[in-house]
Amino acid sequence: MFLSDLSVDRPVLVSMALFVFIVFGVLAYFSMPLNLMPDVKIPYVVVQSVYPGAGPSEVETQVTKKIEDAIATVSLIDYIQSYSLENVSIVMVAFKIQKNVDIANQEIKDKIDAIIRDLPSDLQKPIVQKMDINAIPFMDIILSGNLDGKALYELADTKLKDRFGQIEGVAQVDLSGGNKRQIQVQLNDQTVFQNKISLAQLMQILAAQNMDMPAGNFQRGTQEYSVRLKGKFESLDEIANANIPTPTGIKKLRDLANVIDGAEDVRTRAIYFDVPKKVLDQNIVHISLTNASDANVVTISDEVRKNLPEIEEDLPAGVSLNIVRDTSDFIKSTVSDTFTNIWLGILFTGLILLIFLHDLRSTLIVALSMPISIISTFVFMQIAGFSFNMMTLIGISTSVGILVSNSVVVIENIFRHRDEGVPVRDAAKRGAAEIAIAVLASTLTNVVVFLPVATMGSLVGQFFREFAYTVTIATIFSLVTSFTVTPMLASRILTGKEKKNKFGIAFDNLFDKFEASYKKFLGTVLSSKKHSRNIIIISVILVVGSLALMPVIGLEFIPEIDQGEMSITVELPEGYNLDQTADVLEIVHQRLANHKEIEHIITNLGSSGFVNTGTNLASARIKLVDRADRKKSAKQLAEIFSIELADVPNAKIIVSAGSSAMGQGMGMEFYLQGQDNARLEQLKNQITELIKDTPGLMNLDTSSRGGRPELTIIPKRDQMSAVNATVYDLAISLRAAVEGMVSTEYHEGDNQYDIKISLADDAVDTPDKIRNLTILINGQPYLLSQLADIEVKPGASNIIHRDRAKTIVFTGEIAEDATMGDVMNAVQEKLQGFNFPSGYKIVWGGGAKMLNETVVAMLQAFLLAVLLTYMMLAAILESFLQPLFILGTVPLALIGVILSLLITHQTFNIVSMMSVVMMVGVVVNNAILLLDYANMRRKQGAAPHDALMEAGEAKLKPIIMSTLSIVIGMLPMAIGIGAAGRELRKPMGTVTIGGLLVATFMTLVIIPAFYYLVIQKENNRKNGEKNQVPQIENQ
Repeated sequence: MFLSDLSVDRPVLVSMALFVFIVFGVLAYFSMPLNLMPDVKIPYVVVQSVYPGAGPSEVETQVTKKIEDAIATVSLIDYIQSYSLENVSIVMVAFKIQKNVDIANQEIKDKIDAIIRDLPSDLQKPIVQKMDINAIPFMDIILSGNLDGKALYELADTKLKDRFGQIEGVAQVDLSGGNKRQIQVQLNDQTVFQNKISLAQLMQILAAQNMDMPAGNFQRGTQEYSVRLKGKFESLDEIANANIPTPTGIKKLRDLANVIDGAEDVRTRAIYFDVPKKVLDQNIVHISLTNASDANVVTISDEVRKNLPEIEEDLPAGVSLNIVRDTSDFIKSTVSDTFTNIWLGILFTGLILLIFLHDLRSTLIVALSMPISIISTFVFMQIAGFSFNMMTLIGISTSVGILVSNSVVVIENIFRHRDEGVPVRDAAKRGAAEIAIAVLASTLTNVVVFLPVATMGSLVGQFFREFAYTVTIATIFSLVTSFTVTPMLASRILTGKEKKNKFGIAFDNLFDKFEASYKKFLGTVLSSKKHSRNIIIISVILVVGSLALMPVIGLEFIPEIDQGEMSITVELPEGYNLDQTADVLEIVHQRLANHKEIEHIITNLGSSGFVNTGTNLASARIKLVDRADRKKSAKQLAEIFSIELADVPNAKIIVSAGSSAMGQGMGMEFYLQGQDNARLEQLKNQITELIKDTPGLMNLDTSSRGGRPELTIIPKRDQMSAVNATVYDLAISLRAAVEGMVSTEYHEGDNQYDIKISLADDAVDTPDKIRNLTILINGQPYLLSQLADIEVKPGASNIIHRDRAKTIVFTGEIAEDATMGDVMNAVQEKLQGFNFPSGYKIVWGGGAKMLNETVVAMLQAFLLAVLLTYMMLAAILESFLQPLFILGTVPLALIGVILSLLITHQTFNIVSMMSVVMMVGVVVNNAILLLDYANMRRKQGAAPHDALMEAGEAKLKPIIMSTLSIVIGMLPMAIGIGAAGRELRKPMGTVTIGGLLVATFMTLVIIPAFYYLVIQKENNRKNGEKNQVPQIENQ
């Protein structure tokens, strides 16, 4: 073979060529970024529209539906989900993975621009922007100290927000907690009535008295002067002393209203609870940093920590910043633990080689293929823009044993020729060339199985693409090293005759006994067609029996990763204010305070998710101690906490653990869809009652919520016309009185604060007081009840659409001892008997939908991998029949796969399914070696029986050695060495080891038996044809 001959004849040339890859590989190792997972870009576009004063129903009909109808014609939409909330419409458009997000964003903008005239006139212009669905805060920082809440917030808002936002890669800085300063001008209703001044008029007057404006320039001689009016308020006293014209004369603002240097209404609050120290701090500002979609979290985190001391120097005395959560820590731990698995795999594989070769020089020759292939792979990973993440590193870890298998086969064949008396230099050339076809076939089968995975267009395909490419690159390099480094070093450092040490002699004697037992057993199997047929029947029964056990294993989309974090959402009855919600959270903190597994809890009062906000809501993020310091997983703790918090009075509490590898929780989710909200509510209650006791289903929840009681103001249009009043007059007066409206801004230094005008809180705190509000129309006071009817109605908190249908979202968590597949099947079974009205249906989504899509995609990838492997083998072996013998090892491997999952209590998920696809290319390698040697002996004149016996004897040791190299190389993954991210590594290692061990054992027996039967049948047919020829002639 050209490569092996060149390596033996020109070792310096080949060494330098390989050294180039090693040098650049080392450079790539130190410069490649770290990530938890591959950077999968899911094209999302969000349209957000603010419609001041509108309720959810108005937002739905006048804004959301029109936007949905307009954008529905854009190509490659996966789904549209919208939220119609108080004052806001949010429409999220998810596109199929192949859609360019920039094109999608522009197409959505064009559609919105086309209907802008059809939207309400007082609707603020819709904002269309790309959305990173995985953009969640990577770092939480707590600002605390001896300042009050207003001063802390001002410090965070005016200084720290900009400082952190200026760090490269930080896309968003969010603040919660503290109080934002606001200048409040509060009147009472009696003052409005007596002075006949409306709040709207007062807003205009204050704004007109608070103004700076450039007046222009003039020139005198050669000097140019600018003219500028400086009329902004310079102090609070100046605001209070502002002259306000009224029908009864000019009055000072202080005589009409209370001017208060206060804060905005507090509708959110942050609490930090240090569990070990039992310290609860409610006077904090919670700062969350979110990275840009194209930025690396680890790099940004390092930059934040680098800048933090400098930022802290500018803080007032007694104020501090503390990083309490940093996801880059988990990413670093995950990458570090996976690298540990790789180095341990190399070490263990090297020990296996040493045991079998019992010679350091021979072991070095073979073992060098692992670091050379891996380091060279880094070069192409960097060129492709990959990072060190779970998928690429698992790919390398998976490859460790595979990388060495080619070199094992080559070195064994070189040994055989050397032991036959061939000079070492010639043995190196001849030994490599002789098995070139078999090694090439083995390598290509390993490569082609990844083609279906790398080209999958789904989210799962994107997720595994870097894994597939990494394994492919490493495997190709292993082929190169097996035909360059192995024969080159063998020709240089192997001696003409092997000198065996005591261990080598003992091991060879032991292996010779094993080999003799194998030969005896194989001889029995091949002694007759009956024995061969029986062993095949037994193997078929085992395969069928193992497949029957598949339902016992369980099915889930992806393992949940224990990142040491948990979340709690708390929902209280409508009407609870922030203080009452805080009291309930205090109970939650007290009950969790005794758990040593908790490091701290950060609570945000006033919201419980992306769109759910309200003073009756809260969410908390729990940081657990390191996995090595606790016995229970996050999921186990979630179940314990759920039980402990179940009886908190009036509270609906949901405890969730961790997230999937794709950045979000993968619990159960489905959608109840129909046409009428009231009917959906009825069906929701019936379905909830039906499925709430499903085994394995926890924290069942729905998106439907009853809104707060709503005072609906309905104008009396005839009465309003009689006094020349408009609905706009009514709306502005109401908004200013109840919520208050910002008139202008007060500047102090570089900071600016809103000046808000409103009635005092006690003037609008009952329905009766609102009925009797003074409304000024053309200087004449009227009661609101004279101009409008007031009705109290239940309000809706939000209205959700999915693909333009009214929707209620059902969500639930999967218990520790259950699987997604089992819970899905149980829920579907209960829903089968449910009588849905015409036009109403259930649609699965979330993790359940992805599970179904993944099973189909992986089955397609598996069948395509088998087909491609067959085509590759048929082309290399120049036979249509023999590839079928070789592929017979694939169903045999499934026996080991299913047994290994059962024994280790793991499930079928995308990682274990990926391992099965990968094994198609791995388990056939042993069969290729056997049949390649048997074919060679048959061409030399050996009978089929003798050829198979000789092949089994000659290839037993390299088969066992290469199999154990792969098994031992993946052992660190299978046993879960390293806590960070092991949930993903374990299924890969377990499935590969189980499948390969059983497939190897069965291959050594079943494939020869199958081959023997087919060849014998073919020979009998040929002999029968020969015997028939003379009879025809005699006739």
